[in-house]
Amino acid sequence: MAFNQTQFFEDLDKLTTKVIDKNKKDDFIFDFLKLLDVSKTTITALKKNDSRFNVAANPEAGEVANKHRIYFKPVAEGQDLAKTLSEVISSPIINQHKIRMVMVTDFNTVLINDTKYDETLDCDFADLYKNYHFLLPLAGLERAREYSEHTADVQASEKMGRLFDHIRKLNEFNTADDLHALNIFLTRLLFCFYAEDTGIFKPDQFHNVIDGTTNIDGSDVDSVLYELFDILNLPESSAERDAKPTHLSAFPYVNGSLFEYPFAIPEFDARTRRILLECARLSWAEINPDIFGSMFQAVIDPEQRGSLGQHYTSVSNIMKVIQPLFLDELHEELDAVRALSYDNRHKNNKAERLDALLKRISQIKVFDPACGSGNFLIIAYKELRKLEIDILKAQRDLLGSNDNLLGLGFDSVVSLDNLYGIEYDDFASQIARLSLWLAEHQMNVLCEQEFGVSQPMLPLKDSGHIIHGNSLRIDWNEVCPNNGSDEIYIIGNPPFGGTGSRNDEQSKDMEKVFEELKNFKSLDYVTSWFWKGSQYIANSSAQLALVSTNSIVQGEQVAMLFPYIFGLGIHISFAYQTFPWRNSAKHNAAVHVVIIGLSTIPSKAKTIYKYIDKIWHTEVVPNISPYLVASSNATVESRSTPIHNGSKLVLGNVPRDFGQLILSDSEKTDLLQSFPELKKWVKKILGADEYLNAKERWCLWFNTASQEDLEHLKNHTALTERFHIVRTMRKNSSRSGTRKVSKTPHLFSEIRQPLSGNYILIPRVSSERRRYVPIGFLEHDIISSDANQIIPNGTLYDFAILTSIIHNDWMRLVAGRLKSDYRYSGTIVYNTFPFPDATDEQKKNIENLAEEILLARASNAGMTLAELYDPDKMPEDLKQAHSTLDDAVDKLYRPQGFANTEERLAHLLARYEQLIEAEKQSKAKKKTQKKSK
Repeated sequence: MAFNQTQFFEDLDKLTTKVIDKNKKDDFIFDFLKLLDVSKTTITALKKNDSRFNVAANPEAGEVANKHRIYFKPVAEGQDLAKTLSEVISSPIINQHKIRMVMVTDFNTVLINDTKYDETLDCDFADLYKNYHFLLPLAGLERAREYSEHTADVQASEKMGRLFDHIRKLNEFNTADDLHALNIFLTRLLFCFYAEDTGIFKPDQFHNVIDGTTNIDGSDVDSVLYELFDILNLPESSAERDAKPTHLSAFPYVNGSLFEYPFAIPEFDARTRRILLECARLSWAEINPDIFGSMFQAVIDPEQRGSLGQHYTSVSNIMKVIQPLFLDELHEELDAVRALSYDNRHKNNKAERLDALLKRISQIKVFDPACGSGNFLIIAYKELRKLEIDILKAQRDLLGSNDNLLGLGFDSVVSLDNLYGIEYDDFASQIARLSLWLAEHQMNVLCEQEFGVSQPMLPLKDSGHIIHGNSLRIDWNEVCPNNGSDEIYIIGNPPFGGTGSRNDEQSKDMEKVFEELKNFKSLDYVTSWFWKGSQYIANSSAQLALVSTNSIVQGEQVAMLFPYIFGLGIHISFAYQTFPWRNSAKHNAAVHVVIIGLSTIPSKAKTIYKYIDKIWHTEVVPNISPYLVASSNATVESRSTPIHNGSKLVLGNVPRDFGQLILSDSEKTDLLQSFPELKKWVKKILGADEYLNAKERWCLWFNTASQEDLEHLKNHTALTERFHIVRTMRKNSSRSGTRKVSKTPHLFSEIRQPLSGNYILIPRVSSERRRYVPIGFLEHDIISSDANQIIPNGTLYDFAILTSIIHNDWMRLVAGRLKSDYRYSGTIVYNTFPFPDATDEQKKNIENLAEEILLARASNAGMTLAELYDPDKMPEDLKQAHSTLDDAVDKLYRPQGFANTEERLAHLLARYEQLIEAEKQSKAKKKTQKKSK
């Protein structure tokens, strides 16, 4: 049974409050263990100080130590908690019994050390529940490893941005060729900066040439750089070198086509020269080559920076892709081999296993089919090189020395030739090659530091397989051949592109990729890589992990894409649920994304990564659904009619009034002061904002006006002027539906408001922070706009079911998103929701509980609905009313209810599948009966 984090948070709050208010200190640790689902048998044995269960050093003093979980030590007030914590951590009991956390408290303050990461939580005891996420590993929700950005990378990116901002102020770049020349210039500067700090050039060689041979005013910097770049393209044996000044001819021959072609060099002034020297003074040896992509963002047209930001991805985010895809498994294998006994190394084949692992990584292919400036390939390469070094160190430890391990002509088994990429932008593909060269040198230096041998960097040689072209028009097998058994990993962060942001060429790309599928036009552009990648890895050992906007695992897109992927024998091997995608680059683009790993290789368990209180946790599950939760592969398809027997949900009333039928508070006051007899035609209108935030707007509502009433209204010039504007604007509108209603300018263009009784109002967009969408149950004379969905003549029972947690869980599963907020849709959320079966008596009980929710709202009349449903402000009586209703609705589905969201969703998806199947059988039966007649 999955662990319910929300329940743990709430129960921990109650527990600490009870301990403080009622001085229940002796029972705290046992009640705490109950919250972690520790069995009653174990807790009873711990209470009795049974040494088989309670392994604490001083159980008689209240210490409790549960194997593999927690060591709890209460201390007297005033005792040194930090010293006590340190003493317990250093106790052999911790390692012997693999204690994960040590908790020391005087019940005023609590210190908890996570022994796995050696991180300590220090907080007031009363605030322990606020830090519940720190305790989640005790419940099996492990924190994932994070990689932080290097500050030097950020400094370099910002500094280069400043340099090129000033260069562009001094120089005109009016054409694509001008910009290309500028970008080539940047590439060459980056190489020079990096080369003089990493042993490719002499230390400070480039800096000293600029500093010592150019004018302070910067007037001759361009000519000196032109001469220098020319030298870097001349072989050492070239006669032309001898004619150059010695401070230039001292530079080595670079080759690799980096300095081959002459391009215009921009002019400098004194300030730009100073910034150039500042850039050269940075410690480039500490800078990751993968940051170069972000530096190019700083020089491209600012209007393009946001969209091109997708081509740069931070190291920590790249690690989220490649760690679970292949790195974790490789490291686990190395750890397992290292742990083998040295004494029995011939029996346990330790040497052979290290050789096999080295051979394995030498054959791994990494392929990024939308590689941009190469960030994913660079990090994958560097991590494989680091792993290689660790394997070589293990071999050295086994041999006792470097002898017979490395020769003078050592070449890494991890070759750039095993890296493959496709990039649409020609210049970005050039940067990818440069960055890979520099990354190779960086890792060669690291290897030399460890083993004393390396390989020369210069002259550069062409390596890697970075192709310039349209990834969606190229046969991937021609770029990175897949023979079915090769170990290939497809990684990357392809362009996203929703339906409204694609250009004509991208639409044609999708037509080609999805030519065998139908209904693909509503899919995001990024799904093209998922589908093409799925076809590439099908029936092979290749695996894939890509970043995507979260929209492809929400709403209608799920059923349009994933059944086809699953049909190829592919499953989701791991997934990161929705999180904000940011990086340290200048002008970075932040979106909400998911990461999805796909594989055909059978595995018993899959991993879901969850972002809880800004910390990543993992959950191992039997299967990952296309909604990225632990469930089956079932997909929910949008439908025009409800699958249940509830009333139909429709869009609210659409004014299309051009500002004439909707009134502000002041407009309403002015109108009624002049014409008080119009009061009966002025109604309150609610958009989502007005409904949630208790704002007031009004509308002219003549839906029930008779012909006589309308004739009388013609005497009011204030109204006739408004109606004239509406009529004229509708008549001239390009929308045919709007033109049709030009003859009734006094009415909303689309009216769905009930004439009597009540209706249910559902805002079309709701915050992701809310546990419940604030659904309304309103009287018919309060008008709803089209910012809401409504159920005309919806019942109190309908309201209860829709406001229950089980329906909200369903909504969160299948709804589309606006950024990270939920978009409530009739076709994909309401119409697909499996209502429970209920007797009249059960329905009456549910209605009574729904009334309690409305009463709780009314009793907190000073708060808006947005405040009432803010998780930080929700009143206790409203929480309790919802909780009681939730429990009752859960039990309509099954008598024992549900322990958590996962159980609810698993039940709902199974019920949905049953209802769909029953519907199909019913249609088939009717069709058969019709034929027989």
